[in-house]
Amino acid sequence: MPVPSRDPTPPLLPSAEELCSAIRGHHIAPHPVTRFAGELGHLYQQPHARPSECNCRREELALAVDLWASGNLPIPYPDARLHTETLGAVIDHLARTQTHAYHLLMTTDDVSAPHVHAAWYQLAELVDGYTELALALTQRSTRLPAPGEES
Repeated sequence: MPVPSRDPTPPLLPSAEELCSAIRGHHIAPHPVTRFAGELGHLYQQPHARPSECNCRREELALAVDLWASGNLPIPYPDARLHTETLGAVIDHLARTQTHAYHLLMTTDDVSAPHVHAAWYQLAELVDGYTELALALTQRSTRLPAPGEES
């Protein structure tokens, strides 16, 4: 029986599941974006870190994602729509939201409380948004703001 062939070309961007796993520090795939996401997750999990140092490092990591994206993603079509955030900002927001949702899950007595549900719902929306953005970037139908800027 023939073995199905595997696509030798890896996806340009990691899946949302790979990002979420990296943010939790569970499995960080070799993709540069998952490494940056893992570092962002680690920063958000440090409750006693100095905010100014964390903010500076977060900005550096988001910029690193943006620079990777500008050098590695396909060039968008001329009529591609402009996304409102850079990829680094999207992943930073995903890391912050996921860390918050897990924190609530682990520290709230009533995990069915509305604020816990709202945090997980927001995370699900961001995961869906990232998945749609990754597909649009791969299909060249969306372009990103220049690294380090938001539109």
